Amino acid sequence: MAGLCRALGRGPEATHWAQLSTAIRRVLDHQPRTPWSLVRRSLDGQGLLGVRDSELLDRVRRADHDEIAHMLRRLPAGARALIRQGLHPLRHRVADEDVLLDADLERHLATDLVDALLPEGPEDALVPLGRAWMQAKQARKELSAAAGAPDDWHMVGGLRRTDPVSPDVALLAVTGDPEGWTRRAAGALPRDTLVVAGARAVAVAADPEPIVVHALPATAVPTSLVWYTGPRTHVRDVKARAQALGLDFTREALLEGGRAVALADEADFYARLQLPFIPVELRARAGILDTAVAGGLPTLLDVSDIRGDLHMHTVYSDGRDSVAGMVHAARALGYRYMAITDHSPTSRASRVLTIERIAEQAGEIAAVRALVPDITILHGIECDIQEDGTLDVPDAVLERLDIVLASMHESYGHSPARILQRYERVVRHPLVNVITHPANRSPGRQPGYALAFARLFEEAARTGTAVEIDGAPGHLDLDAPLAEMAAAIGAPILVDSDCHMADRLGRQMRFGVGLARRAGLTKDQVLNTREVGAITAFVAAKRHGRPWQP
Repeated sequence: MAGLCRALGRGPEATHWAQLSTAIRRVLDHQPRTPWSLVRRSLDGQGLLGVRDSELLDRVRRADHDEIAHMLRRLPAGARALIRQGLHPLRHRVADEDVLLDADLERHLATDLVDALLPEGPEDALVPLGRAWMQAKQARKELSAAAGAPDDWHMVGGLRRTDPVSPDVALLAVTGDPEGWTRRAAGALPRDTLVVAGARAVAVAADPEPIVVHALPATAVPTSLVWYTGPRTHVRDVKARAQALGLDFTREALLEGGRAVALADEADFYARLQLPFIPVELRARAGILDTAVAGGLPTLLDVSDIRGDLHMHTVYSDGRDSVAGMVHAARALGYRYMAITDHSPTSRASRVLTIERIAEQAGEIAAVRALVPDITILHGIECDIQEDGTLDVPDAVLERLDIVLASMHESYGHSPARILQRYERVVRHPLVNVITHPANRSPGRQPGYALAFARLFEEAARTGTAVEIDGAPGHLDLDAPLAEMAAAIGAPILVDSDCHMADRLGRQMRFGVGLARRAGLTKDQVLNTREVGAITAFVAAKRHGRPWQP
């Protein structure tokens, strides 16, 4: 409490709580297992414990870890950083109950505490990518309404790096009047929405972490993008390289002899440091600057390289949109082909595609094909892998489909070895073309299966079965380490959206491509960057027992 009050600039209260802390420590040093009633009596006898103090101490004393973590998350990021660092804050202003960090404190944190501005310690809350994206979208809308739309918005931090879970949700608002824009935003936001406001930043309440929005002029964008995208290890390495070249890298400028170097964009910033542009998804890698200097950066997969999406759902199972709705959305994204792959009968989805309705769906797909001839529509299915490693759809039905996906949504309490055996049985099935989200992970909720994935990928490579990088926020699987392993072993790889809503088709493909980029994958390592003929040849090769050649 003393540290919190110091961070908020409430000197008398900080002194009071420090005295309380010292008194409590004296009692516990004398008798470590003293009951709270005796501690309270000692504090009362010294005149240190008021009614408010007693109530607050009672609450903190009973608070579990989650409650304490929630209390800390409600603090401004700067205050949390100061408490963790054990620092005394610089000057700041307090107006009513809204804490306003002044420019001196902001500059101190920005120039000397990279860790404070880019929190990534284990005690920081982690925000799943899908939630972070939605929160950032809502924040842009609300702040544009409150303060006026800035000239531009940029996502930074974990959002920009496509971190499956991120320690921050951060945005840049580009405007010719950063201070004025921030004042308008702080003045217009409801008191229960505004967490903290600084000279050029506001933090907006969100769960589990506030959304931090930094306002800046256009001239600061090249350096601010690098600074706030992070991660902090990359920022430190870049600062060190700048210093070695006689430059000073700050969040708002690259300085030479105290004067700002004119920079056109982020790539120009790296060029001034004698580096090629380093893709944001690779910036967390150890030694990435050395790799860049040596000319070892790969040309990563790009969203524009994707020719089709082979995993999506419609109203025939738990999707929101019709076959036609998904087809038109895929066509609008410029895809040459796509696959309708609804959930099979035993899936635990809210709705499933029954065996009886597969023929009905085939008829509807045929009708849409006639209406939209410029995109190839494949009729597929996402089968569930059963407890014994069989599929829940008969082979006679699967043979009539254009592509078959297989998923393991349920472990049945099996050991990793038993789960792997189930996967291996399915991978060898001649009608199964894709293993979707193989780890069955859910970022921020469960890490997924702990398998000998190398063996699975080896079998996938041997049989010509693709493994999937799934862009659905609830999966984001394969993650980067596993995708990198699969590529190194030579397993065919697909990047799909696993989308259940037409208007999210593009966003979830972006997430999937981001994961592939984090794995260092190139266009040639991803199957659905090829034309539809390559996809149909891939399916046919396995069905006829022929080796697949990329």
